[in-house]
Amino acid sequence: MSWSQLAIAGAIALVFGLGSYYATGMASLFASINLGAGGLALVVAALGGLRGLRGVGTPAARRVLLPRIALLVLVLAAAVLLERGALRLGWRLDWTAEQRFELSEAMRNELAKLSGPLDVTFYRERGDPRARRTSLLLETIARGHSVVLHERWLDESESEADQFGIQSAEAVVLQLGDRFETVDRPTEGRIYEALWRLQNPGMQTLYTAFGEGEANFDSTEPDGYSGLRVMLETEGYAIRKLVTATGAHVPSDAGAVLVVGPRRAFGSEAVAGLRAYLAGGGGLVALLEPGVRSGLEPVLAEWGFDLPDGILVDPPSGAVAGGAPGLNPIAANYSQHPVTHGLGPRALTLFLTARPVVPARKPQAGDELRALVFSSPDAWLAPTGGRLSRTTAPVRPADAATQRWPFVAAGRYPRDGRQTRVVVFGDSSFADNDHLRALYNLDLLLNAVHWVVQREEAIAIRPKLLTPNQDPLTPQQSLAMLYGVGLLLPELTLIAGAVAWLRRRAA
Repeated sequence: MSWSQLAIAGAIALVFGLGSYYATGMASLFASINLGAGGLALVVAALGGLRGLRGVGTPAARRVLLPRIALLVLVLAAAVLLERGALRLGWRLDWTAEQRFELSEAMRNELAKLSGPLDVTFYRERGDPRARRTSLLLETIARGHSVVLHERWLDESESEADQFGIQSAEAVVLQLGDRFETVDRPTEGRIYEALWRLQNPGMQTLYTAFGEGEANFDSTEPDGYSGLRVMLETEGYAIRKLVTATGAHVPSDAGAVLVVGPRRAFGSEAVAGLRAYLAGGGGLVALLEPGVRSGLEPVLAEWGFDLPDGILVDPPSGAVAGGAPGLNPIAANYSQHPVTHGLGPRALTLFLTARPVVPARKPQAGDELRALVFSSPDAWLAPTGGRLSRTTAPVRPADAATQRWPFVAAGRYPRDGRQTRVVVFGDSSFADNDHLRALYNLDLLLNAVHWVVQREEAIAIRPKLLTPNQDPLTPQQSLAMLYGVGLLLPELTLIAGAVAWLRRRAA
């Protein structure tokens, strides 16, 4: 390989390495190898080329070299001027995965609600390489909004660090009037949550059913629901337990009742209490598992929901989250509704061994009853009584018809100046600690809660968090894999083509 061929191969490797790094925000193995190998190839090619230089000071050599050097200087100068001009004019081009340097819809909504100037102070350590990314994020937040930015060195702000409870090497303090929130290790998601708390100090009360094997909102285990509790509290809800085993009456301060994954049937008194609460204009979000008779089926039937007792098998979803192909379906089909706001073919949700939720009939003419999230048209219903393998795809019986089944349905029922609202999910595991942040599960569930308590203004797509070892992969992780090994083949093809072109040119 000639020095020119080695140089162009090194340049291509550098471009792919830098592209992978800036697109994913991480120095992956692919990016590191490309940067190291590309830089080494350019250095070796430059040294080899210098050894072959003779007579560069002759008039003939200058006639050849000077125009090319001038062109290179002109291109570099134009690039610098373009970058400076774009910075001054505020032009930005974000090519990162998931638009990492563009604000999420939820953040834009909170910033638009500011009633006064928001003081944002960034406390940082000297030489911290993470500070540049945080500064860019804060500049984006401040652009076009009533936000005043400040920066402080931590070693010169000991009293302020104590005052605001700063506990990390970099932190952001938000101040609105006489209230403040401290965000350690700032990301857009954490800053959004702090801003939300500043602007929404009031809390609505959600009662979670407890006593029949429902979700444990205090458990931090993978199958616990502490993550859901934290997110509900972040969104402005106070979580209280409703002990259903004693046939509890739903308190009058309830914004809504959450029933998450009961394992035993509710008693008749508890069912009667929930029936009376809904009749009086209450709200219910129910996450029900297949194969379990919760005792709520008759109540939900009164509001128009049919819950066939079976497990949805959706073959196009393949093997996901450690399950057999089709048992843990990924939903990409949604109807238009506030609960599904922002979801679509590129904003997917994951369900695990779910049952269908079918809107069967409207109790009254003015009611609204709608299926929200659907399987593919190839889905079929497997009985819950049989044993399904975790590794082998279920075999569809000849008499099992395929169709587009709904996973989620919602109903709105105007009654005497009040509204009863109900959302029913055919799965509860999609909201546990292990899967709540998979894809857009969190957005779907929180939007359902906001809609049921009639807080439509809070419905939005939230900042995405990249969680390690997530299964299924988040969109960010999927793109990271694409920008990693997925780019190896086109890179090698481009290098081979460039080398072949140089050889033909030299022949």
